[in-house]
Amino acid sequence: MSDTITQTIRVALADDHTMFRKGMVELLRSAGKFDIVAEAGNGQELVDKIAQLEEPPQVCLLDVNMPVMDGYKTLALLRMKYRDMKFLTLSMYDHEFAIIKMLRQGANGYLLKEDDPEVLKSAIEYVVEHDFYHSELTSQHLNKAEEEASTHKQIILTPNEKTFLELCCTEMIYKEIANHMGLSVRTVEGYRDDLFDKLGVNTRTGLVIYALKHGLVNL
Repeated sequence: MSDTITQTIRVALADDHTMFRKGMVELLRSAGKFDIVAEAGNGQELVDKIAQLEEPPQVCLLDVNMPVMDGYKTLALLRMKYRDMKFLTLSMYDHEFAIIKMLRQGANGYLLKEDDPEVLKSAIEYVVEHDFYHSELTSQHLNKAEEEASTHKQIILTPNEKTFLELCCTEMIYKEIANHMGLSVRTVEGYRDDLFDKLGVNTRTGLVIYALKHGLVNL
């Protein structure tokens, strides 16, 4: 954590579970490092409240599943309007496609609601200065690829591997990816396995995080 953060961090949050949301508000306020500038029970309410602020929040905490406007749409809408805002997703689920979809929309981190409160505090402070917070959930999807990057060892991807990576960042299942590329399912599964080995990951989420972090797909 950087020692340069001396001022309170402006935080907004949206979660339709009132007790959980109020608990987060009290937790963050009691830490003395965070200023809760807006809280809402759904995405649309949050968007409306942020629009009324003189200064937007630095970090938004978004539940994935909410009524009226869910976390996916809320993130996409706010990301277009506030380019410097950081987003942390909160969810009860670690479903692969939920993580991929939120990361594709531009989330800066994905946390589970069962995580320790200290994890949430650290994540908020971290994303203020960095692009992506690696929680235990997302870190487990990355391994050798990050080690290769840290040693500046270049990873060469073929054109088909790049195309496959881009399609992995969508909601297509592997059969649909194969149809889109005009290949057999076995062939695209071969690309997947080769990339698992080349990038040192073992899940589709790991492939997506790598692709997003290295600018191989556009948000």
